[in-house]
Amino acid sequence: MDIITNVPTEVLFVGCIYKQPDLLVNYGQYIRSKYDFSDEVTRFFYDSAEIIYKTRTQTFNKTTILTYFSEEPERLSLYKKYGGWKTIDSWMKIAITDDIGKYQEIIKKYSLLREYQRNGFDITKIVEHKKFEQFTASDIYRLIRGKADRIHTVILTNQEAEILNSHIKQSLIACMEKPDLGVSLPFPILNDIFRGCKLGSTMAIGMLSNAGKSRFMTKIIAYLTLVKHERVFVMLNEMGVDDLRKCLITTCINNAEFQKLHGIKLKKPEKELTLGLYKDKSGEYIYQKTDDWGEPTKTLQEYIQRVAENSEEYVKIMKIAEWIEAETNELILVKDMAGGYDDKTLEFEIRKANLTHGVKYFFYDTCKQDTQATGDWAALKATVTKLTDLAKQLDMFGYLSIQLTDDTEFCKPDELNSNNIANAKQLKHIIWTMTLFKEISVGDFHKYRYVQHDAEWGKDVECELKVGKRYYVGNVDKNRFGCKKKVVFEVDLDLNTWYEVGELRRK
Repeated sequence: MDIITNVPTEVLFVGCIYKQPDLLVNYGQYIRSKYDFSDEVTRFFYDSAEIIYKTRTQTFNKTTILTYFSEEPERLSLYKKYGGWKTIDSWMKIAITDDIGKYQEIIKKYSLLREYQRNGFDITKIVEHKKFEQFTASDIYRLIRGKADRIHTVILTNQEAEILNSHIKQSLIACMEKPDLGVSLPFPILNDIFRGCKLGSTMAIGMLSNAGKSRFMTKIIAYLTLVKHERVFVMLNEMGVDDLRKCLITTCINNAEFQKLHGIKLKKPEKELTLGLYKDKSGEYIYQKTDDWGEPTKTLQEYIQRVAENSEEYVKIMKIAEWIEAETNELILVKDMAGGYDDKTLEFEIRKANLTHGVKYFFYDTCKQDTQATGDWAALKATVTKLTDLAKQLDMFGYLSIQLTDDTEFCKPDELNSNNIANAKQLKHIIWTMTLFKEISVGDFHKYRYVQHDAEWGKDVECELKVGKRYYVGNVDKNRFGCKKKVVFEVDLDLNTWYEVGELRRK
C-alpha cells in the first residue's frame, strides 16, 4: 500500500497560518512538521512561517515574506521553485481560519497512520473502513492500541512517559554541577526559602486593596530586568501601563539595588514625579510661570529648559530615566488586559510572549476570574489552575498578585492564611508558593520585634519596631520548596522601597 497522505488539508492548514499568523500560538505547539506534513512544499512553507513568526515579525504580507526568503540564496531558490508568493496567496484564499481545528485533526490522523505504516502496522482495513472519514486520530489509536502506544504519545502529545526510578545518580550529579535554583529575588530571606524565581512554578502574593500589591510586583520586575537582565511579560487589568511605567521609574530612583547600578543616590516620591515637580538648590519647587488667568507665559520647552538649568534633582532623574531606557532594552513587555481576561486570552498572550520573545517570566496583576463569572470562586480557581499548568508546561515562572478579603482588616498581621483570600481560599492548593502581606498598625508595635542576623557578630539580634517607620509582615502560607516564615519588611509606598529587615517574633 502506498504511503497515505492528505496534501489538500496540509495546504489549507498552512494557508490559515499565513492568513492569520497568531494561530501559530495555539496550534503550532501541537505540530511536528517532520511527521505531520507528508508534502515537502507544505512542510517548507510551514517551517518558514514558524521561523518568521518567532524571529522576525508577527505581521505577514508579501513584503515581509519576501524579505525573509531573500536573506539566503538557497532559501530563495526553494521559494521560487515552489511558486513563491503566488502559491502562498492561493493557499490563503481557499483556507478558512475558523476551520483550522478540523484541518489539524485531519493532519494528525494521517500523520498517525503514516507512522503506524512505517512501523509495520497494516492500516489497510482502517483506511478502507466505511466510516474512515469520520475517524479521529484518537479513534485510530484505539483501533490499534498495544504496540502503538509509543507512536501515539510522540505524534499526538509530543511527550513520552519516563521511568521515575531511573537516572537517580545523574539527577544528583546534575544538581552538584548546577544547583536547582531560580533567578534570585531582591529579598534575601524569601529568596532562600523559595529558591528564587523557579521556572515551572507559580508564586502568589496577596494584600488588601490599595496596600501596594502592584508596587511590590514592580520592584521584582525591575530587579529581574535591570539587575538580572531577564525578559518578563506583564499582564494588567487594574493598573494602567503608564501607571506601571511611573512606578518603575520611582522604584529605580529610590531603591539601593538600582542606585548601585546607575550611580545616583536620591529620594523622590512618586507623587512629585506625576505632578512634574522638581526642586531647586534651595529645596523649593520650580513652577511654570502663569498670567492672571492661570495660562502659562512660557512654552513648555522654555519651562523645561529653566528647570534643567536650576534643578540638579531634575538633571539626575533624567539621567536615571536614560539609564532605564538603555538597560531594559525591550526586556519588559506589557499588555493591558482590561478589555478581556478570560482564560483563553490569558493563555494566548502568555504563549505568544513565550513563543515570539522567549519570555520565561510572566506577571499577572491582579489575578481575577473572567468578567462573565464575577463572584464565582470556582472560575478563579480554574484560572489559577490554567496559569499554573502553563508555567509548568512552558517551563516559565508565573507571578500572581491576589486580593485579600475586606475583613482581613480585623486579622493580626501574623495570623493571615488562605482563608483571607478574596473569593477562593482553595487557590493555595494549586500554586507553588504563597505569601500574604499585612501592615502592622503603630498601636501594635509593642507586641512585636524582628530577628536580624548580625554579619559581624555571627549571631541573631532582636530589634524593636521604630515609631515613624512603616512595617509589613509577609506570611509565607504555602511553600512547596520547604519552610515557612513570617518576614518583616520596612516599607515606604511613596518611594516604593521594600526592605526585608528580619523574621517576626511576638513578645
